[in-house]
Amino acid sequence: MKILVAVDGSPYSEVAISLVKALKIGRKAEVTLLTVIAEHIFLGGHTLADLLGCSAALKTEVRKAEEETALELLARLSKSLGSPGLHVETMAHRGSPADEIIKACRSIRADLVVVGFKGTSDASEFLLGRVAYRVIKYAPCSVLVAKKRSRPVSSVLVPFDGSRYSHGAVQFLLQMPLPRHAEVVLMTVLQSFAAAFVKAYTPSLGRNREIIAELQKSEEEAARRAMAEAESQLRKGRWMVSTIVARGDPSQEILREAARRNADLIAVGAKGLTGVRGFLLGSVAQRVARYARSSVLIVRPPRR
Repeated sequence: MKILVAVDGSPYSEVAISLVKALKIGRKAEVTLLTVIAEHIFLGGHTLADLLGCSAALKTEVRKAEEETALELLARLSKSLGSPGLHVETMAHRGSPADEIIKACRSIRADLVVVGFKGTSDASEFLLGRVAYRVIKYAPCSVLVAKKRSRPVSSVLVPFDGSRYSHGAVQFLLQMPLPRHAEVVLMTVLQSFAAAFVKAYTPSLGRNREIIAELQKSEEEAARRAMAEAESQLRKGRWMVSTIVARGDPSQEILREAARRNADLIAVGAKGLTGVRGFLLGSVAQRVARYARSSVLIVRPPRR
């Protein structure tokens, strides 16, 4: 697995590093640390230094100082991330942070990019929430959004709808050396339109209730059958596995369950089924990434 970890020196960089260490995903992986010296280009191709009329000598001096700071940051974090047998590459780029992260994902053919959800507002640092959003949306690989400094992982919530994306999230987890005591919770959220449909076409309240109860029971049985294969695979990985069938708004139910369990990680497919049967649409994954207190892994299928 090739992992790109984006850092900027903010506390959220430390959170990203701690999450990589807690999940132990750096073992047997190629890890690259990237920092970006943020440089906004204004209309006409001018930088801030150009607009302020800085001399060429001052521009050179500022650039040198920025690059030295970036290299010191990479050296410090590389040392903290390192472990026996783990080789860490480092990269310092200059430009638009989100764009440079996405470019780096492509250049090293990353399988996973790790970003802190926020960073500092300093011009030289970059992991603001809006940058994380752009990486979530446009990165060509899976994205791990670090929200809080990680303890040893004990609880992982996996929203599941039977789509190839949710199966991909399960397969991705199986590649990660999670602790054997970790509990993986498979969760399906049903958005049932049965009640509204039945009420529209049958006049009997009692009969409506019977039909709705039958339909809901059928939905829940289908949901559990859909999770059975994934549950079996995870149990073979020697993890504790449980399943939940909830009903309601997908993102709200996922966030509620993650908060109730104090989950360390939510592993969600980047997309899901379309139409009324599915729920892990991109917008749901993005809402979960934005509002969850837990760190969030957004899984995209591997390149073919």
